[in-house]
Amino acid sequence: MKSMPPHGSRVAFYSRYSTDRQSQSSIEGQERLCANYAAERGWREAGRYSDAERSGTTTQGRVGLFKMLQAAELGEFDVLLVEDIDRASRDASDMHFIAKQLEELEVVLCTVSGGVVSDIELAFKAVQNQQFIKQNVAKSKRGQELAISQGRMSGSVAYGYRKVARFDDRGEPINGLREIDPDKASIVRRIHIEFDAGRTTFEICKTLNAEGVPSPKGKLWRPGALLGNRQGGSGILRNPIYIGQFQFRKTHRRLRKGEVKMTYKSEAERLISNHPELRIIDQELWDRNQARLAEHLDRPFFRKKRNRFAFSGMVYCGECGSTAIVSDGKYLCTGRRDKGICTNTRRVFRDVVEGTVFQKIKQHILDAVVLGPALDAFRDEVQRAHADQAERLRNQTASLQDVETRISNLMDQLSSARETSYASEMLIKRLDQLGADKRQLETRIQRTPPPMPLGETDEIIAAISDTIDGLTTDLQADEAEAARAKELLRGLVSRIVLTPVGPQKDGRGAGDIRVTVEGPIANLIDLSDLSIDRVTKNGHRPMFELDNANLVWTFSYELKWEDTRLDVVRLDLGVIGRLLDNADLPTSMDVMAEALAAEDESQGVLPDRSPAHRARNATAYLQDRGLTRCINLRSADTGYVWNERGLTDVEWKALIAEPPVTRTIPVMRVLPPEAVVVLVS
Repeated sequence: MKSMPPHGSRVAFYSRYSTDRQSQSSIEGQERLCANYAAERGWREAGRYSDAERSGTTTQGRVGLFKMLQAAELGEFDVLLVEDIDRASRDASDMHFIAKQLEELEVVLCTVSGGVVSDIELAFKAVQNQQFIKQNVAKSKRGQELAISQGRMSGSVAYGYRKVARFDDRGEPINGLREIDPDKASIVRRIHIEFDAGRTTFEICKTLNAEGVPSPKGKLWRPGALLGNRQGGSGILRNPIYIGQFQFRKTHRRLRKGEVKMTYKSEAERLISNHPELRIIDQELWDRNQARLAEHLDRPFFRKKRNRFAFSGMVYCGECGSTAIVSDGKYLCTGRRDKGICTNTRRVFRDVVEGTVFQKIKQHILDAVVLGPALDAFRDEVQRAHADQAERLRNQTASLQDVETRISNLMDQLSSARETSYASEMLIKRLDQLGADKRQLETRIQRTPPPMPLGETDEIIAAISDTIDGLTTDLQADEAEAARAKELLRGLVSRIVLTPVGPQKDGRGAGDIRVTVEGPIANLIDLSDLSIDRVTKNGHRPMFELDNANLVWTFSYELKWEDTRLDVVRLDLGVIGRLLDNADLPTSMDVMAEALAAEDESQGVLPDRSPAHRARNATAYLQDRGLTRCINLRSADTGYVWNERGLTDVEWKALIAEPPVTRTIPVMRVLPPEAVVVLVS
């Protein structure tokens, strides 16, 4: 047995407490005990070291422990005094490592509770402390599982909910009760609705931050708060608690090299409880958002970019095959603009293409002759899906009955087994597995949709036409509705090709265009709100197997070019004509633009171009017809005149050089007339 250090030895204190549920006074209390113990033995204090809110199961992050070992290495003290061994470490291997380091440095390890620590006491207490931790973990899990089985919850409170303060008959608080927080629940619903409308998580967060809505942690919103973890079911868009389903034991934690490694368990291994009273999101909205999240994860990175227009990335040049992009409101070929490999200079307004494509789809595709065979194939597929669904439901119901029977048998065996026997432990584990299987089967049976009725062909076509009309109207609505409509309308078309037809009308890309449109028939059928629970592996992701409905339709039509500028020019000619009629000198372009702007303010004319642009178009129109000409002096006096005035350019320039002389009439004094009255008597 080691001897007690002599009087006058230098001693260092080490203190620690584990979690933030304890207070700093815990360290102060430990140091006070150590100080009294050292004073009784005449030891001199050489330093105090501590770690607050640090677990004893690992050495990670324990700065005070490493400072103490460094001081021991420098020989600053002879004795290390702790309240008990578990303050230094609760892990057996770590405790032996610390003791070995102190022994090599000839530092005596002492505890207030037992004095100098012997090798046997060290070995026994190190193992005992480690077992204490394991038992505490098991007890905590057992208590959490009991709370789950009683309809309560364990863990942190999800955003959108709050704790319920309730007490039992003995006055003890009942933990694990939750209720919906109306204010936060409205934010959760808003996030799901806007995400379903097609907005990105970044846009949603940006709006919430601009409105000053606090995030779950009280800071600014970030997309991670919405997306969470896909496997763990966390995040506002993925947490199943918002549909009233609480999942416990989702993670498996293990200690590896002093760090906690966490992995997610499968859904069958989790403990799931249903809480319908806590549902915030409707099931249909939830399912749509989960499908969009899954689709977003499956898409390649280069396709995750947000689409600005309804047909972004789908329009191509008919001459070189390059993509056509929108510039200044018009589609133009990138092969000519960026690569120099194409001669297609045509430009066509984006809104004209979009509007006519939807009209032509209704005119050429929504027809019983074209869409009828696809709808017949859809009906056949629905009938097969209904048969498969009924068979699957029968199998799941039979499996559920079998699981319930096995659970009942195991319960009978468990009642006759001893509580502490190995057999009872195995029976409990097996019951847990069967319980998870039962919950999974019940969820699948519950979510099985009822058979879907199918209407007549004309009814389905009318429903599709109405949906297209509504979506095209929504494109002009608020941001959320427009985004949702844009995503749905994009699905109708897979490719649009713009091919120039005939000669070019002028040098600005004007001319006739042939528009060729392609698209899948199945996506048109989806607009009628008909869906079936049947998928088949086709390529890299699941797709519907609808026979003829998987065919692609295509049609072409021509867009005749019309110079819409003439409509505005005809309205402006009256203003320009009056200026030229009343002018003794050439009328400049600036004067014309000012007159057009003043005319807009007085009559409320809605021009489609700026006044300066309209003035240029009007003068060009008059010059092309030989009615006016420009008197160019390369100065501010440059302007336009009527040709019918009969003056030559030299005479106009002379008028500009010597403007007409104006004479000033002198001021005349005007007196009232004098009245003279003559009286004759």
